[in-house]
Amino acid sequence: MIFNVAQLLKSPVGTSLVSEIQEEEIQLDEDLKVIGPLTGHVRMRHINQGLLVDGWVDLVLELTCTRCLKEFQQPLHVTFEERFYPTVDVVTGVPVQADDVEDAFPIDEHHLVDLTEAVRQQVLLDIPMVTLCQEDCAGLCAQCGKDLNLGPCSCEPEVDTRFNVLKTLLVNDDGQRLK
Repeated sequence: MIFNVAQLLKSPVGTSLVSEIQEEEIQLDEDLKVIGPLTGHVRMRHINQGLLVDGWVDLVLELTCTRCLKEFQQPLHVTFEERFYPTVDVVTGVPVQADDVEDAFPIDEHHLVDLTEAVRQQVLLDIPMVTLCQEDCAGLCAQCGKDLNLGPCSCEPEVDTRFNVLKTLLVNDDGQRLK
């Protein structure tokens, strides 16, 4: 996802460049496994401070279900908008000291914009905190570890022994259980 923006930086402020994104194999992060191609659309606009880049990507991630620990594929549609600032003047080649670049990405000395990091950060933000293979995933049995999506297990419910004293309140004087 690297674009040469030298001509765009030489153009007047307000000029834009539109391009499609097609990456067959991409590794965004060591913990993110992208399945298949990453496709999308990007628009780069020349602004006073550099470039304003926005667009979207579609990708499929292989994630692990939080409840049953099975791996599953999760399609994502991720939108992004980031600022990029030049590090070298496009006409003179002199290094540029940019102001207010705390929340912006650099354009390298060859006037190349790499969208990979901007997309990676937005993908990480868009992944749900609880990843589920299906909305009604039953998860695993806490005692035996059986996948409850395949059916119930034969475990007895775990009883907290601290509450055994309360059972005596349900017994009458004859030793019979109250209803």
